[in-house]
Amino acid sequence: MSSVERGIGYTTATDGTGVITTVDAGAFALTRDAAAVTLTDHAGNVVVTLPTSFTADGRTIAVRPQISDTGRTLTLTPVGAPETSAHLAQLVDQQDDTIARKQYNAGIGALIGAGIGAVIGFFLGGVGALVTIPIGAGIGALIGYSTP
Repeated sequence: MSSVERGIGYTTATDGTGVITTVDAGAFALTRDAAAVTLTDHAGNVVVTLPTSFTADGRTIAVRPQISDTGRTLTLTPVGAPETSAHLAQLVDQQDDTIARKQYNAGIGALIGAGIGAVIGFFLGGVGALVTIPIGAGIGALIGYSTP
């Protein structure tokens, strides 16, 4: 994302581990107490102050600032993010596995239900299979999908 704010052009991107912002004018600097990062314009006026930690949902989240390119580039990396990201990826994988298993069970259930419907339809004179096969397949798919 690129834009201009208060006369300073900037580009922001993510590398998967943090957020990288590069400015075309001014410079980033860490405050003396390391509690914030400031962006100053060419005249030395502070344009924005970014805290290195904040509270959300009762939880304090810290970011590790890294300033490079003579103050023009700021990389903010969340502290503890890899653990959170790995846990989130594990939950997504579990959800994908559950959906795939349910879909597989529904397919097998539909085949078994269609087979039972064909047998019942055969005993109803053959033509009854036109009705019993789709009904059996639907019931079998529902049972298969709902099976854990």
